[in-house]
Amino acid sequence: MKAGIVVCFPGTGFTCKEALFERCAAKYQSRGYDVVKLDFSHIPFREINTMEEAVTISLRAVKRQLMGIDFRDYENVVWISKSFGTILAVLSQEAFCISPRHLFLTPLPETLTRIPPNTKIIALVLGTQDRFLSGEALAAFCEKQNCCCCLIDGVNHSLKDEQSVEHTERIIEQIAAFCD
Repeated sequence: MKAGIVVCFPGTGFTCKEALFERCAAKYQSRGYDVVKLDFSHIPFREINTMEEAVTISLRAVKRQLMGIDFRDYENVVWISKSFGTILAVLSQEAFCISPRHLFLTPLPETLTRIPPNTKIIALVLGTQDRFLSGEALAAFCEKQNCCCCLIDGVNHSLKDEQSVEHTERIIEQIAAFCD
């Protein structure tokens, strides 16, 4: 049996090539995990009118990209997801009939309504200036689910400090610590 596998679910504008995904994936890879970085670059999100349509199209892409993987071959399955990818991670859990451990980065309100009660959550991470979800709403959800809530002060949905590369680096390190 293999040690583990990490699947990275990007957002619509936040790819797996971002430093945050790279750092998290590298932490697992250094421990012998396989890493799969999903790619949605072929999906014209700006031309899609509804969330439902975006989810349907993207879920097909996820299934295509993960089709050859037998998750039963791994001792540990971790899914790291960002924004829109958090919805896909939850739905893919159901589609593949597995129970991965999740690291949700900037989940959307729709994500919280779709997370099954017994989901294994490493943490949910959100910037206090996120335009989609309030820190209070996430904290209340995490308290109810009895899981780790990580609020990053002063940053928005990107989880970056546009004024400070050093602060952004500290944020990435803080989030990557969940991957230890």
